Amino acid sequence: VRRTDPPSMTQAGITREQWKLMGVLSLFWATLFGALGIFFPFYSLYLKENLGLSGQQVGLAMGVFHLVGLVGQPAWGYLADRTGARKTVLVVITLGMALGFIAYWYVKSYAALLLVSMLFAAFYTSLVPQGLALSLGLLYRSSNSHFEWVRSIGSVGFLITCFGFPMFLDAVAAKPGETDLGLQFPVAAGIILLTTAVVFLIPNQKAIREKAQPGAWRVLVADRKFRRFLLYVFLANFMLDGPMFLFPIFVKSVSPEQTLGTLKWLWLIMLIPEIIIIALSGNIRRRIGVRLLMFAGLAAGGLKWLACGFFGDVPVVLHASMLLHSVYVAGALVAMPLCVNYLVPVQLRSTGQGLATMISASLGGGICSNLAAGWLIDHVGPAAPQIYGGIGAMLLLLVAPFLVPKVTPRQAD
Repeated sequence: VRRTDPPSMTQAGITREQWKLMGVLSLFWATLFGALGIFFPFYSLYLKENLGLSGQQVGLAMGVFHLVGLVGQPAWGYLADRTGARKTVLVVITLGMALGFIAYWYVKSYAALLLVSMLFAAFYTSLVPQGLALSLGLLYRSSNSHFEWVRSIGSVGFLITCFGFPMFLDAVAAKPGETDLGLQFPVAAGIILLTTAVVFLIPNQKAIREKAQPGAWRVLVADRKFRRFLLYVFLANFMLDGPMFLFPIFVKSVSPEQTLGTLKWLWLIMLIPEIIIIALSGNIRRRIGVRLLMFAGLAAGGLKWLACGFFGDVPVVLHASMLLHSVYVAGALVAMPLCVNYLVPVQLRSTGQGLATMISASLGGGICSNLAAGWLIDHVGPAAPQIYGGIGAMLLLLVAPFLVPKVTPRQAD
């Protein structure tokens, strides 16, 4: 007997409605990361070159993001879960970011910069975790989740703007070489407003309107499995994030004459495989499980930094080691939030993602890892964060199976 699929299903088991939803969410992530592709690579350079800040002043201005994120990330998550208004929360966050970008454009003093940074960080640090909570809530279909395809489009958006923005600056410059990095703010504001518009197109399904009971966050605090998981993500980001944030300092030490050119090619080598691996990581996850995918990401991140730290002065090794970055991203930025999705109750997805991001990216990576990496650079050398971070990641890999609980996808709603 010839088997035929139901008319509403594709051969891959995805409904036509889901294909449309994946298209809308792909636009959401493409515009979100498109804005970040302008802001993230060029913001610190703007502070240094255009505002004339010292290294310590730049570090403090960047550190404000993570300090505010310690409060903002769980707060926005809990608000979204208590009210069930996850779309509305995303609209407010994206509008707040757009206003923050415009405010940056008018900053002239350091005091004003710190004030704007604190207000901007209240929205900026929560955009990705709340976007993850909403996307996973909508696309969650047991082990057949296709979130990875959608997330890979975000990396495409980042790649396009990261490499396209310098070309745009050259095109609008009054004279050759007189580019205005301050234009990143109105351009990023325009792109993030497109993200706001896309949020309105996302269907407000029941899956993202679940409400948590008052005090439900205590369920997560009391959950031993979730606490062990938070310890793991804190340690993983502590080992791997600082070397990444301060990577330009390391590159300058091994390529002092061609630092910017080397960084450009290293980013290109990282981003193109990242897009492919993220798109394929769903198939990989279904074969080996989300837990092993996380461990593979940790191992890849550790090996990358060990190769850089010990052999980074060899150009072939330096460039080849960047290929491992894509596996790290799949494990850390895709598998980690999906693991949170498996661990926490459905009505606490936003709170869970906010807490996990606060502990991992803000506390572990943004604050503790950066402080440790800076100390190592000053007291040991520019390659020390990579060496010690790589060693720490490999040691963490030995105990990771005892920290990360085994998880299985729930049945589709």
